[in-house]
Formats: sequence, C-alpha cells, structure tokens
Amino acid sequence: MAHAHAHFLSEPEYRAKLQAVYDRVLKALDGVDPDVCEADMAQGALTIRLANGARWVLSGQPPVRQLWLAVASRGRAFHFDYDPARDAWHDDKGEGLEVVSLLETLLKEDAGLKVSI
Repeated sequence: MAHAHAHFLSEPEYRAKLQAVYDRVLKALDGVDPDVCEADMAQGALTIRLANGARWVLSGQPPVRQLWLAVASRGRAFHFDYDPARDAWHDDKGEGLEVVSLLETLLKEDAGLKVSI
C-alpha cells in the first residue's frame, strides 16, 4: 500500500519529492500565455490560475506526508501518497490517479491546454 510507504520518507526526502513536482509543473507552464494559465509558488503551495477564474492549489501536508490538490472549480480535493516503487504520487482512494497525469488531464479539459508536465 502506497500510504504506508509515504511515512518512511524523511522530512528532507519528502520536501525534495514535493519540490520535484512543483518544479515540473512550473516548468511546463512557464511558456504558457499568463492570460490562459498562470502558476506561482507562495508559502510552500503552488497555485494554478486559469482564464475562466478557476484556481487550483497543490500543497504538501507534512504530518501525513501527502501532496494535496484542491480543485475548487470542480468541488474536489485529491490526496496523494508517494509511491517509491513507481516514483510517483498516487491518490489515496485507490482511484488510480497520479498527480502529474491528473493535472495534464485537468489542464486539457478546463483550459484547453495540452502540456507535458
């Protein structure tokens, strides 16, 4: 179970895994017109703003070693555990969601953006 493995990450490992996701997202959205989609880091959270007013927040939750994605425009929050076997963040509900793939899908559906994160 991925959730059990997540707690074995040390604080520095956990922070590094979070930062790697943030860096990938920021890099992927760097060349996108800010009028279409904009991303920025503040207080340890990455916020993505879309032209339609949607705002998504990707944030770490250190006590449980998770990565959370709040998608207010869809009334949904996703919680991800780090899976060392797959070197990726997967949802803790067993829906088969991986954070990078989910973000790519949401960006395509909600902003018409085709980006590789």
